[in-house]
Amino acid sequence: MELKLQKADHDYFETLRFAPFPCETMRETIVPDSCGDIARIVDATGAVCLTGREMTGDGRFCASGNVEASVLYIPEKEEGLRSLHFQIPFQCYGEGQGDASCENLDIRGELRSIDARILNPRKILTRANLVLYPTLCRHVSLSVSTGVEGDGGIQLLREQKETRVPAGIREKEFTFSEELPLSPGRGGAEEILTTRVDIRGSDSKLIGSKLVVKGFLSASVLYRESGGRLGILQQELPFSQILEGAGFDEDCESEAAYRLLSLECHTGSESAPDDACTLTLTVSLCTRVTVWKRLEIGFISDLYSTSSSVVCQTEELEIGEDSQQNVRRQNVRELLETGSAVRSVIDTEISCGGARLESGEWKVPVWARCLYMDEGDQLGSVRREFTISVPDELEGGELDCQAQAACRGDVIANITPEGVELRFPIECEVSTTRRRRYLCVSGGEIEAETQDREPAPSLILRKMGAGETLWAVAKQYRATREGILSVNELADESQITPERLLLIPRAR
Repeated sequence: MELKLQKADHDYFETLRFAPFPCETMRETIVPDSCGDIARIVDATGAVCLTGREMTGDGRFCASGNVEASVLYIPEKEEGLRSLHFQIPFQCYGEGQGDASCENLDIRGELRSIDARILNPRKILTRANLVLYPTLCRHVSLSVSTGVEGDGGIQLLREQKETRVPAGIREKEFTFSEELPLSPGRGGAEEILTTRVDIRGSDSKLIGSKLVVKGFLSASVLYRESGGRLGILQQELPFSQILEGAGFDEDCESEAAYRLLSLECHTGSESAPDDACTLTLTVSLCTRVTVWKRLEIGFISDLYSTSSSVVCQTEELEIGEDSQQNVRRQNVRELLETGSAVRSVIDTEISCGGARLESGEWKVPVWARCLYMDEGDQLGSVRREFTISVPDELEGGELDCQAQAACRGDVIANITPEGVELRFPIECEVSTTRRRRYLCVSGGEIEAETQDREPAPSLILRKMGAGETLWAVAKQYRATREGILSVNELADESQITPERLLLIPRAR
């Protein structure tokens, strides 16, 4: 006779992270008529604006957008640094890594390198190399056995586990605009040379039916004054947004991530368009908020009957437990050799790639760039790619580990005879979840008793073996744990010592 099991259903999401895939894009750019011929390229910078992401019918990832590029150059027959601003469009695919049945696709873009070279005094070729990191969320419907209908002397071994799972995802695109006054006493900005932004979330919480997210946008703008002098404006700007959070419990946690959609900076303000002493920064962002919930999953791991033989079917249940978040910090010192003596440092930039775990350490690729003036009053740029190691104290076992690294803090540049030494802090935000597997009863049948069954002994005395549980003893003799404890005058299983003889009540 088939056992009729009671079931509990759990609905949630699980995050799937896939291997990153590269993308190369390039563009030939004509120098505008208003600009002089290019004598020398000094540097090239860029920012990834990822505006399109989709999954094709065959399960491939597709990412599209633009690299907002700035090429710094010295013009012929003119003095001072100039800049060309343009977009390099891209569209690329990650082959065969996706599942078309999944939803909530997210792709994070990272600029690995960008360089420009002169084709002729009026044309340049700019090449950008990107790395794209795809993530999916898949809906999970989990049904587990929690009880048995009827009695029939059925004994149940129940377990209760807690896991932290995504309850849902919300996204919102928004535009952030701020007017930035230049330092008093300096000349106004004649030309914007480069613009960089670093987006960092600081808080995310569910308040009633709304998700409130807060963060900071660190802006760095290099500009040229009318007299040719270079200036740099660095400012940290707070922002906040409200998203719809209906359908989530107030005890849910949330995490926000941000993706750059567009970036623009120009001189002047809305009320004074010709004001060269004010810069207007406009940034379009997409915030992606993952809402997490604590889920209690109860299930039957074993069962038997005190009156009949039962054959069980089991299935494996995998649960993520012990989710933790922590921050690992590493101070870095790196020398950028310039090949010529440096007189002053104008601008520095530090960016980090995707962290990977190797032998208990997080390996983080780092790109460092420095714009400087040498002792011959010539502008130069040096950049270097290297990998740093951030130690972590991870326990053994099957762990899901993810880390995102970024430079959080001031970059200190010291001039040395060899070049420029940079000192800066790197922070790794590490998330870990331990994956454990359990056997869960998925079905069972009660077998009819045969007439030739051996009679049960009238008296059973025995000790518990090493590692043996009271459940295993009771199951072997079709007794109950409660009955064994009662007849031996014990309050609970912890009072049973290896030397103690237990009286097992006669099986019925």
